Formats: sequence, C-alpha cells, structure tokens
Amino acid sequence: MNKKELARLIDGREYGYEPFQDIRQVAKEAGLVIVSGASDDLMEFDGVIYAEGDCYKGGKVFFDMKGLSHGTSERANCIEALWCDESALDENGNVITWTYKTDIPHETFMIYDDGEPYCRGIVFDLADVK
Repeated sequence: MNKKELARLIDGREYGYEPFQDIRQVAKEAGLVIVSGASDDLMEFDGVIYAEGDCYKGGKVFFDMKGLSHGTSERANCIEALWCDESALDENGNVITWTYKTDIPHETFMIYDDGEPYCRGIVFDLADVK
C-alpha cells in the first residue's frame, strides 16, 4: 500500500477514539504515517510512528526517526498544525478545524465530526523524512 491508497481508504471517517486502529498494522508494514488532530491540543501520529504532539490550538511539531520534540526545532522534520484557519475550507466553504502544513511529500484525507469537517489529515511515507 502507498500513501495515496491509504489516504483514499481512510478518507471520510468519523472522528473518535483511535480512528485508525483497524488500519495501523497495514500502515506500519507499508512504512506509512497518518497524522490527524484530536481535541484542541493534539497532533496524533499513527502507523509506523505512534505518538502525540502537543499543539494547543495550532503549533509545530518537530520529529525525526528517533521521535518527537515539542516547540523546538531540534529535529529535522516539521509539521505545522493550523487550528480553525480561515483559509482552510472544505468544498462547501466550511472551516476545517485541523489542517496541516509540511514540506514532506504527502496525501490528504478528511475526518468528520457528526458530518461536519473536522480534520484534513495527512499520510506520508517514512522513507521521505530526514
């Protein structure tokens, strides 16, 4: 499975506890990482990296093959979480609660909360990080 196939597979899921538990092993075996938001303060990594980054109402999480660091740039890769960014709209003009910016090549997918856009998450291949 590649990042595009995984993003298509998980696109449209509902927000909830452990939303990727059923696909975690497949993502691990493929070397893929799923990034999504939780509550108002977490960037969740699932798949080959399983961790949480603190980003209360937005912020940056830095990481590398050895792990995450919060708020400092001591790791080689960065994902910026955007909270309720007015420029992050779905196809109907609704603001998406969580979106992400990164230079890492990735695919996107949507998570909904009671049918409303909640998170435009990303999937990337661990081989593409520094």
